[in-house]
Amino acid sequence: MLIVYRTTDVFQFEQIKLLLDAAEITFQTKNTVASMYNNFGSYEIYVSSQHELFAKEIIENAFK
Repeated sequence: MLIVYRTTDVFQFEQIKLLLDAAEITFQTKNTVASMYNNFGSYEIYVSSQHELFAKEIIENAFK
């Protein structure tokens, strides 16, 4: 699995998850944000190498 997106913004994280799900791209997530202090850590999305380019294209176009 390769990381395709990392953010500290939980709302962008959730939007990207919805877009990838709609495109039927299987992904895994990792939340390293400290629960006590939301300003440390990040939200990460991982996809398989076969979906990496398509996922990155979707993410790139998401916030244009």
